[in-house]
Amino acid sequence: MPRRDARELDHKTLEEIRIRAVEQVQAGESPEAIIKALGFSRSCIYTWLALYRSGGWGALKARALKGRPMRISAAQMKWLYETVTAGIRFSSASSSRFGRAR
Repeated sequence: MPRRDARELDHKTLEEIRIRAVEQVQAGESPEAIIKALGFSRSCIYTWLALYRSGGWGALKARALKGRPMRISAAQMKWLYETVTAGIRFSSASSSRFGRAR
């Protein structure tokens, strides 16, 4: 089976895969056989097992993705959107009046 890119799967699906893989290892299945059947890299299964052993089933749950917080408020974002879209409307209206010389 070709290797699978986990970035293509949604978080809920990945959570289910992690939980089922660890359950199969707990039932006596070989970690290498499980991960080979799933198509992920060998280190994945051992990472999942370590997470399970240190934090239980909750450690395998999908977590919210963190990112850089926005630096502008919702009101500022609205103003920015309106300003840009008004500029596009103005630009398209004025370009027909002045031709390509703009």
